[in-house]
Amino acid sequence: MTRNLVVAAALLLTATLQAQVAMSRYLTIKDGKMAKFKELAALKTKKYNSKKGQPAYYTFEVLSGPNAQKLWRVQVADQIDDFDTVDTAGNAYWQQTVGKMHSSQNVQYWSFNENASHRPDTQESNMLSRMLFYTISNTGAPDFWRFRTRVARAMKESNSNLSMNVWSCGSGCNGNVVLVSFGHKNFADQRIDNEKDFPLLVEQYDKMFGKDAYEADLKGLNESLENLWGRRAIHMRLLPELSSPPNME
Repeated sequence: MTRNLVVAAALLLTATLQAQVAMSRYLTIKDGKMAKFKELAALKTKKYNSKKGQPAYYTFEVLSGPNAQKLWRVQVADQIDDFDTVDTAGNAYWQQTVGKMHSSQNVQYWSFNENASHRPDTQESNMLSRMLFYTISNTGAPDFWRFRTRVARAMKESNSNLSMNVWSCGSGCNGNVVLVSFGHKNFADQRIDNEKDFPLLVEQYDKMFGKDAYEADLKGLNESLENLWGRRAIHMRLLPELSSPPNME
């Protein structure tokens, strides 16, 4: 594997991984089956998704939005070709144990954007992800990516402890969808990040790109989005027991 990231994503998302592509899906668990599902899915993940050479999966509990109380399960890989390999044994085990306990919806494929992401060297294990889903208009890409890549550069220059991972949807999305995932230990940590590190980021941004550049470029980003459903924000929490270990050996 070739690149470090923090998945919710992302995915995505809050554990330290190495990947360039991801495939995600929402899981709706039948009423009264969540505890048993988590127990059996954890056993499957430990047996088939914990060692080098096995598919890597990460599972999140959706905390807000229309999919709240569902799970978000994400497979990550080096390159899109890796999804051609079918884990026959693991899939069979999954169907035998939890297949009848859930339904799957909204399968999507993502690619990691390193130039728009920032992973601090002192990154701790982040359990909580605040995820922003953007839908860019057909003409808005230059303004959108100007802001997102500049934010990443400002974070790097300021040695920010903020964790930001950016993924572009390549299949399964309506429109030009981008996921920006911010990692935090918990909600209290998110508040501290917003109050302490965010103002420093804005200061560094304006220092690098000109007076009031942050506000001007943010305005450009806002205008680059689709008018309807251009921006959605949700929270997810990583479920470590249903997820591959950070370093699969």
